[in-house]
Amino acid sequence: MADAIERNLDCVELFSSLPADVVRTLERECRWQLFDAGGAIIDRGEEYTDVYMLTSGSAHVLNYSENGKVIDYATLGKGDIFGELAAIDGLPRSASVVTQTPCTMGVISGDKFVDLVIHNPAASLALLQRLAGIVRFSDKRINDFSLLKAEQRVCIELLRLAEPDPGNLEELIIHPMPTQSNIANSVGLARETVGRIFSRLARDNIIQRQQKTLHLRERKALEQMALF
Repeated sequence: MADAIERNLDCVELFSSLPADVVRTLERECRWQLFDAGGAIIDRGEEYTDVYMLTSGSAHVLNYSENGKVIDYATLGKGDIFGELAAIDGLPRSASVVTQTPCTMGVISGDKFVDLVIHNPAASLALLQRLAGIVRFSDKRINDFSLLKAEQRVCIELLRLAEPDPGNLEELIIHPMPTQSNIANSVGLARETVGRIFSRLARDNIIQRQQKTLHLRERKALEQMALF
């Protein structure tokens, strides 16, 4: 199975500034792995420093509150990396990562990752920019959780996930459609609360489910609800 993996890191933005020969060498040094959907890649608290580069598929970054509630920090896609915090500071994993779809990943040791960044200033800057982006996103999420009402959080998340509908550029779609549990985990609400909000939005024809796609019929209405 491993022989069938396409061992290519060109999609990893962090390495886009590296010379081609450095990237090719890194590809050879990686452990290449396939993961099924729903597989646990990293568990919070684990004490190893490997860094993962996602070259196909998607995964969730998860954490858990004191009462056991799942908190969905972020969704990772093709070209993303994760595990770099433990490689940098040597501390246990701060969150868990679970695959959402089948995934292909290149894996390198934390020591090798740090050595690569130290000896390539452009990659160092790209890493700093990535970490700064994580801090800014986290600040925004904290602000949203503390100040916004439940309906606002759900509307903002739907707009964040949406993209233009190729068949009707005046509307937005989310495909594949997230489950209510996914949305609830992302915005720090109970699934039942999200279910009630979805029912209200559907009743008002603001959203509509069609097979595995969620259509956002009234973008302006969603934007207004996100603001007030």
